[in-house]
Amino acid sequence: MRIDSIHRPAAKENKLRAMSANEFEGAPPSWHACRGMRVMLLRNIAPSIGLYNGSLHTLVGPIYNRDSIVASLTSADLKTGELQDCITTKPIDTCGKVQQIPPKSVLLSVDDVPYCKDTVDEFPSGVHMTCKFQGPSNPPEMPDFMVIEASNYSGPNILRLPGCENYVPIPPVESYKQKAGKTKSNIPMIRIALPLEGGDAATSFKGQGANFPLAEVDLDGWFHVPGIFLVAISRVRSPAHLHIRTFPNYMDLKVQRLKENVLDAQAFEEAVKVKSERMYRHKNCGDPFWTTHYNDLADSIIDKAFAKRLSIKKDKEELIRIVQLMFIDTDTNVIMRVLEKLIETQEYLVAEAAPHISQEDYETLTNYQKNKSVKPKVLKRQFDDKLSLGGPSCDIKKRKLPTPKQKLSPLDPIPNENLLSLKTRPDISRQTFKGLQNSGNNVCFLNAPIIALCHTRSFDAFLRECQYLHQQCSGYHLQNEICPLCALNEVVNRAYRHHNLPLRDLPKMPIIKLTESLLPGWRLGIEHDADEFLVKLFDRLDQTYDCQIHKGTVKTTKTCQSCSSSKIKEQFRSQRILINLVDIEEAQIRIQEGINKWLMEQKLLNCEHCGEKLHEVKRELVRPPSLLIINIHRSAQKRISLDNNIFINNETYEFKASVNHHHQHYTTVGCVDDNHYIFYSDERVQLCHGNLEETEQQNFSINTVRTPLEECAIVLIYERQLHL
Repeated sequence: MRIDSIHRPAAKENKLRAMSANEFEGAPPSWHACRGMRVMLLRNIAPSIGLYNGSLHTLVGPIYNRDSIVASLTSADLKTGELQDCITTKPIDTCGKVQQIPPKSVLLSVDDVPYCKDTVDEFPSGVHMTCKFQGPSNPPEMPDFMVIEASNYSGPNILRLPGCENYVPIPPVESYKQKAGKTKSNIPMIRIALPLEGGDAATSFKGQGANFPLAEVDLDGWFHVPGIFLVAISRVRSPAHLHIRTFPNYMDLKVQRLKENVLDAQAFEEAVKVKSERMYRHKNCGDPFWTTHYNDLADSIIDKAFAKRLSIKKDKEELIRIVQLMFIDTDTNVIMRVLEKLIETQEYLVAEAAPHISQEDYETLTNYQKNKSVKPKVLKRQFDDKLSLGGPSCDIKKRKLPTPKQKLSPLDPIPNENLLSLKTRPDISRQTFKGLQNSGNNVCFLNAPIIALCHTRSFDAFLRECQYLHQQCSGYHLQNEICPLCALNEVVNRAYRHHNLPLRDLPKMPIIKLTESLLPGWRLGIEHDADEFLVKLFDRLDQTYDCQIHKGTVKTTKTCQSCSSSKIKEQFRSQRILINLVDIEEAQIRIQEGINKWLMEQKLLNCEHCGEKLHEVKRELVRPPSLLIINIHRSAQKRISLDNNIFINNETYEFKASVNHHHQHYTTVGCVDDNHYIFYSDERVQLCHGNLEETEQQNFSINTVRTPLEECAIVLIYERQLHL
């Protein structure tokens, strides 16, 4: 039998009936069923007595209680039913207990007067009349109730018939159309349907949380979805009640690591495991050290170290200061003992060593996923990945799925590329993959710094940390200002999570939103400086989210060379380190030498004691920043030499990325490892090979990577190594 749903308003019935079930909270426009079939309940009716969402029952049949339908209608309402020989051909909306007069209903009387088809036009307009109908009492009309034989039912005998203790009548329910955006009409669109669907098979998503007596699992082509295999096979109480058609191989499960949330779950699992072991040693092994108070201190230290991107081994003083604000009555020596214990047991690695996949594993898994035929993902599939729930087999054929559109992989060439001018176009004879798309003219000053920052784990961790602060943010922050983090997240699109890999398939950057948020007063179409944008970006992030990844505590000592008097300036936070190559006399200088000259330089400053102007300025990084951002004067004509690593106060900084300037165009070079570099020119990207030390003396060539950095780099980004 077929049961048609009721739609209101009746004037839009044809339009509403054509809409899918997803637009009405899963209620279909019509439902095909037969007596004795297994059905699944889609609503919580009475969970305490066994009538809950997802429960399985057996269909008995419909109940029609429409010997006579009484409704208050006007002559205009009667005309909408288009009566033919006293029979309605279209539904009529009502305001009474019966919400709609269905088609094929017979009009018996009007105000207790037998109806005559010649009297419709004689009814007064606008006056409500009591109309009596004889409604249809057979499918496909919507019944008053659909009776099911409920399994595990513990309620009363509703039908009050012998042998019908488990029979429960299920009434139709209303489902409202899910509106998207503003609508011109305030009249709600309703679909009235039975909260039932076939229960012989269900998707893994629908069946999660349910327990079935028997189950047959078919997940071929869906093993790449994280967690779906565990959800499907855990629906039964015993392995003997489960049949698995196809088992996944090792690569099918490992390809899930391409999903960023899988790595997040692994990090969370490791943290929970370590904390659980610590609690176990305290409660069951009699460990005298890990008391309840020490456990709380250790949890706070790890949480703050991860949130603030601090090293438990190197930033002990800062962590002690933060934790002591939370535990005022705790002595500093106690916190220090907990820190030493965390370092001894290597528990600090939970905060400092996030799970990641290597470049080799990424390429292997990507090629495996590309070559393996994967079924396209559909919102609701009824017969493809299914759990056969121990009932009779379903005879409905599998519907043919549409062929998925071919998507470009990161290593596929980009068709129809917009070539740059000969002055600024790099050599991209090799294969290319997508970077940030150039949305409009002269926006490379935005693309280049953002891509450079994406090559650092500190900036990625900052984005993830701040994301938790405003999960409900809809693109605006305080005083209706556009949130800069929302704009950045749209641009970055979570391209980097736990590993440094090329950007892949990013959408067009929200150029208008980003400029309004970070660069008020700047106009598009006019070239701006990438280094100025980088300063504006960090200034805005500092004001909104207190971004600390590029800040370090600097201690400056000024010593007069005439009278040897010295003045120590108070510690302050430095945003960036500026190396001015104009003041350097050498024809060629390495970045390490430039840093050393910045730490110890001579300046013409007035001495407060002797009046002389020659001073020796000594700088010391008391707290090194996570990111070292070095600005190089663009007007400098001297040649610089890059270093893979630079050393400051026993801290090692690795080269991560650079922003380069080529004849009114900005590009980026990002470091993946010592032998792989990525050249970005807006959406044009090239993977290059070669060690920096090997190509040090070569001339300008994009294939060598090093020389364009030495001649054109205006911003260098180094990141502090983690001490494991």
